[in-house]
Amino acid sequence: MTQLQKQPPNQLAVLQDFLLERKHVLQELAPDGVNVDKIIKMAIFEAAKNEQLRSCTPQSMFMAIGKACELGLAAGGVLHRASLVPIYSKKKRAMEADLWVEYTGLMDLVRRSGEISSFVARVVHENEEFEHYFDASQGEILRHRPCYDSDPGGLRLAYAVAFYKDGRRQIEVMRRDQILKIRDGSRYNGSGPWKSHEEEMWRKTVIRRICKYLPLTPQAASVIQEDIKTEYSGNMDLMGNLSVSATEPIDVDSDIIDEPVDTVAQAAVKKAKTKTSKNTTEDVN
Repeated sequence: MTQLQKQPPNQLAVLQDFLLERKHVLQELAPDGVNVDKIIKMAIFEAAKNEQLRSCTPQSMFMAIGKACELGLAAGGVLHRASLVPIYSKKKRAMEADLWVEYTGLMDLVRRSGEISSFVARVVHENEEFEHYFDASQGEILRHRPCYDSDPGGLRLAYAVAFYKDGRRQIEVMRRDQILKIRDGSRYNGSGPWKSHEEEMWRKTVIRRICKYLPLTPQAASVIQEDIKTEYSGNMDLMGNLSVSATEPIDVDSDIIDEPVDTVAQAAVKKAKTKTSKNTTEDVN
């Protein structure tokens, strides 16, 4: 009788079981009102569509989803405020997942301050008309005429404009050489979003820059700071240049994924409970 060969485990099923077994940890991390079940289901759905994501270590997926739960950002979906990005770790010789905040997610967070009425971020191509200058009587002027009927050419500039409810505006424009310098310092340079979604990364870069001058909620500042840390960890010069003021640190740190996942889970719960206890004490006082 022929012996049946042992079938390899279903990666998606293994990941789903891994996450569901630790759902209580993710619930401890999530602020009130965040739907943890939806974030987990969205992550499983994204992994089902992406073979590289399925091959990521369950520990790194857990840590990335833990960040998503704490920040209240579902990875994927129609709104697409964040993504789970598979990155190959040369040190560990394995695929690992990171939570990547999209530029639309950053724009959404900026609006949460309550002071910003609208926000735009766009790229300028070589064959498009663009003016940006300061006039003593009119103030700062920006004019951009996109090219829709012919080849717009390569990417030249990126800009962001935040419109305050009181009528003020904050404008930020970045040149190609400035953006490429930041790209070259990224751990994703030559791969990942910088390769597959270049225009979106140009927009995200200028949004990060303008956020240094905008009113941000503690959560928004924390998200941006953690996003910068994820992409530029180890490059202290760029991290200092891009950093915004964050009033609360992120509890879930991707640097601890080397630890056994159960140890990570226990530490995350302990931190979450300490945070809850601290907030309760402050409210009483």
